[in-house]
Amino acid sequence: MTDTERTTVTLSKIYMDMINELLGVFGRTQAAVITNIVHHFFNNSDNFALLRELKSRKKSKPDKILIENKIVDLFKGAKSIKLNDFLDYLKIDKTYFFDKLKEWKEKFNLELDYDKIKSI
Repeated sequence: MTDTERTTVTLSKIYMDMINELLGVFGRTQAAVITNIVHHFFNNSDNFALLRELKSRKKSKPDKILIENKIVDLFKGAKSIKLNDFLDYLKIDKTYFFDKLKEWKEKFNLELDYDKIKSI
């Protein structure tokens, strides 16, 4: 049996009428019809471009100015911080961090020392 989760869906009367028209053809219950429609949407390769676009919208780029201000503020009160805490504080991932490391080393006099970021 596949792993499943339950949810509640609220649809307008127009959509529920359409769901009801598909009863017995696309599923035995309203829930089965809705499930089959969702499966069909996600498995249809014509929708892959749209899904990629929607996913990319969710992954917003970090705000460079906000991050740099946080770095300045952080090292006004600390000499070093664990890398994972640094990433959490800035709300960035390791890929973004390593892409910016050289720039930040020069701009903020930072150093990566094993699992710590140090102000030098």
